[in-house]
Amino acid sequence: LTYRTCFVACCVLPSDMAERLRRRGEESAENEGHVNESLLFSMGADASDNPKTAQEVALEFSDEERQEIRMMKGMSKLYDKLADSIAPTTFGHQEVKRGILLMLLSGVHKTTSEGIRLRGDINVCIVGDPSTAKSQFLKFVHAFLPERCVYTSGKAASAAGLTAAVIRDSDTGEFCIEAGALMLADNGICCIDEFDKMDPSDQVAIHEAMEQQTISITKAGITATLNARASILAAANPIHGRYDRSKTLRANVQLSAPILSRFDLFFVVLDECDDVADYNVAKHIIDVHRCDEAVVEPPFSQDQMLRYIRF
Repeated sequence: LTYRTCFVACCVLPSDMAERLRRRGEESAENEGHVNESLLFSMGADASDNPKTAQEVALEFSDEERQEIRMMKGMSKLYDKLADSIAPTTFGHQEVKRGILLMLLSGVHKTTSEGIRLRGDINVCIVGDPSTAKSQFLKFVHAFLPERCVYTSGKAASAAGLTAAVIRDSDTGEFCIEAGALMLADNGICCIDEFDKMDPSDQVAIHEAMEQQTISITKAGITATLNARASILAAANPIHGRYDRSKTLRANVQLSAPILSRFDLFFVVLDECDDVADYNVAKHIIDVHRCDEAVVEPPFSQDQMLRYIRF
């Protein structure tokens, strides 16, 4: 989609959700009906700039769903159970799953008295040996949020493909902006696999997007500042194939210092030579391939996770 596209619909909702909101608006008082109306007609272009309140989000859930969320809230060891529900087919890596859970929950966006915006999104980078399920975490996040997540590979991605490109419109012959991966993942997550394979010139292009969460373009007479409010989940391999414990993280990864400083969480995944660990991993893989539901049955389903995170 280009910026010349005209959107006729100002609001798109599932039919069951819209019917539920209309029914509640008829039964509720006048002030609650105003909240429902604002919810129905505030999901257009300004919905991302004016986030919905907790009351508006709660109105989108049914009574059973709200009761289920309250029950989840009162559970003991909820943090560990939510982490165990992240990528249940992957054995171990509890710390990585906790980091991905925190990234999905995100932080709090702040605005200073001078009007400077401080990002609340969390950027995560997973570094480790081959065959340690790094790409599986990225695939899980992309499948978990298909509408708000963009998956790309660092080897095949360019600076324009990650940020934005200025192209000539075939119909009018004028220049227009074509959105890249980070723009398409606005208010979502951008998963970048093989992050270390990116060219250094392409890595420089995402410096601004990772910290200021904006993309500035000055090309072909077009000057624009676009939003790229996305968390970045990246996976990278060490320089020499396997991670060298005798060296620091900076010496093991072919990434520049500015890029490293923009990641909030780093996870180093090692393939240790342990007979017991190898046996448990092999047994888990065989059970997954045999479709053993008891092995891959998480404490919460994906729908329950989505509702709880959204709430």
